[in-house]
Amino acid sequence: MDFIGNKCPVCEQYFHADDDVVVCPECGTPHHRACYEEQGHCANEALHKEGYDFADDKEQNQNANVIICKSCGKENDQYSFFCKYCAAPLTNEDQQKNADNTQNRQTPFGNMGNMGNMGGAGTPFGIPAFDPLGGVPADEDFGDGVTAGETAKYVKQNPPYFVRIFNNIKNFNKSKFNFAAAIFSGGYLLYRKMYKLGAIIFGIELALYIAMMYVVIAFSDLYMQFYSAYQSGMDKSTEFLAKLSTIDALKLYTPAIVYALLIGIMIIVGANFNRWYMKHCKTEIIKIKQNAKEDENPETLLQTKGGVNMPLAISLLITAIIIRYLPSIIVNFI
Repeated sequence: MDFIGNKCPVCEQYFHADDDVVVCPECGTPHHRACYEEQGHCANEALHKEGYDFADDKEQNQNANVIICKSCGKENDQYSFFCKYCAAPLTNEDQQKNADNTQNRQTPFGNMGNMGNMGGAGTPFGIPAFDPLGGVPADEDFGDGVTAGETAKYVKQNPPYFVRIFNNIKNFNKSKFNFAAAIFSGGYLLYRKMYKLGAIIFGIELALYIAMMYVVIAFSDLYMQFYSAYQSGMDKSTEFLAKLSTIDALKLYTPAIVYALLIGIMIIVGANFNRWYMKHCKTEIIKIKQNAKEDENPETLLQTKGGVNMPLAISLLITAIIIRYLPSIIVNFI
């Protein structure tokens, strides 16, 4: 049984994935093994005569401070940002008192409690409800103990796409070309918090742009001569190119070479990004679960440490635009 998100009643610290947990055979209360052995008995032993049951007590305590997920109808801790079962976003409007009024409400379209079912008969007008997991079960194992639900919490932005893709990669070894990653390449990796690989790719792209900018500015006379010959007609431009030395020809074709290399990088990143991102997500989720401090809830950490870096993305986009058009502006100004 998974006790992540619960606390040991002795030390009052959250259980983590690698904790050694023992359960009271009489009431089902989980303890850290060390805590149980130190105390010598169940922390709730005094309540056993009253028929105490940990599962029933947990349910009663949660009912007072829970949020009901509108997508799947299951209960979550009041401080959760996303449903721990289906990863759907949770808001204050999902509080228990509101859910109790709507969960079993009968409408001309059926029971409101069925609205979380994808394409279910209870959905108004038969419109499918939003499924943040893209139809993949929340407990689907993506390998190394990382589930689809945990992945959706970490991804945060556009989880249905990535969860479906990761599921296809894991089960069928099939991915898709990611056009957003191809267009923005290194910047997109940094946006998705893949800082190491993103910095390498963005650095290569930046170096190519700077090299091109230097050649265009340093040898602007050569480009102006070619442009003049090109305006005079095809014969003049062909004659001009024929007279160029190998070095001058290389200088003239530098922008074309750089753009060809950049397109190659875009294709490589677009074709491989989903696999890279899946590996990144699994690695980070495992780290978060293993390195969570005793007073930290791993479920909450997944919701807060994942997602994207929007300020960095905007800064990189502005930088890319400046670098992209700066050579043309300088040459025209000269």
